[in-house]
Amino acid sequence: MKKIAVVAVLCVVSLSMGAQMKVPSSPAPARKAPLQATGARANAPSTFPRISVADAKKLYASGQAVFIDVRSNEQFVLGHIKGALSIPGSQLVRRFNEVPPRKTVITYCACSAEQSSGRAAQDLIGHGVKNVFALKGGWHDWKNEGNPVATGAK
Repeated sequence: MKKIAVVAVLCVVSLSMGAQMKVPSSPAPARKAPLQATGARANAPSTFPRISVADAKKLYASGQAVFIDVRSNEQFVLGHIKGALSIPGSQLVRRFNEVPPRKTVITYCACSAEQSSGRAAQDLIGHGVKNVFALKGGWHDWKNEGNPVATGAK
């Protein structure tokens, strides 16, 4: 009789423990964070308005656009779009008041995918400047298509 009582107690205990035991759900797979180098930042802004060289040339010819060269002053002196302002990207935010009002603003650089001019366009838009575009193909495409260029500081 003692054996039956012991077995009965063990059954009750094991049943009650089983009822309280929760089966762990399988954990969600851990997401691996992308590797980043110290001080790294994205190469280009995700989205920004762009303008083709052909459309920019029309605005240039009609005097409706101001071009802003966001490359360094040294690069500007070596060659730039004739009549462009030289405002390096690192100075643009503090000098954005130099941008003439009521004109289409076209930023350009020498980057392969308008990285610097796109960032500049976004900065200007963020400061309330309207009608801002980055020039597709930048300085190289403008020059290679035989459009007006100049050298020197002005």
